[in-house]
Amino acid sequence: MANSFLLTDKEAVMRNLKKIEEENSSIHSDRVNGLMAADYVDCDIDARTVTIEFQVKPWELNRAGVLHGGVICTMLDHAAGAALIAFTGGWCPTVDIDVRFISFGNLGDVLIGTGRIVTAGRRIFHMESSLVDKATSKLVATSTSTYLNMLDKSGNQKE
Repeated sequence: MANSFLLTDKEAVMRNLKKIEEENSSIHSDRVNGLMAADYVDCDIDARTVTIEFQVKPWELNRAGVLHGGVICTMLDHAAGAALIAFTGGWCPTVDIDVRFISFGNLGDVLIGTGRIVTAGRRIFHMESSLVDKATSKLVATSTSTYLNMLDKSGNQKE
């Protein structure tokens, strides 16, 4: 596993998370990641995870009045992607994502998203993510995903 470029300093990882949050609330506020208005809460260096909170908003509901499945997928992808950016400092595109819907979210619910780096290789990253209702601890969905490694050996973004 070629992961020597992953950050191991909690302060550096948290700086990267806060940078994502700042960009999403300013220059990307009109894009889906900005509109979700996630709160980037914490990271765990040993587990290679980040924790994000999403409050379910009216525009995220489907016709039945519950959190839309596509938004659930986006939240899971965002949690995994944020973990990659936080631990590497660079952006990597999603290659595939497999989602398992377990429950649903309601308007106003706060969902805790956790993104985890499973493996970090020269060419791809394997990730896991989950969404859990903060109030009830009910598991809403999980995913496994693959991201293309767009970083050079020193962890810088490839041109």
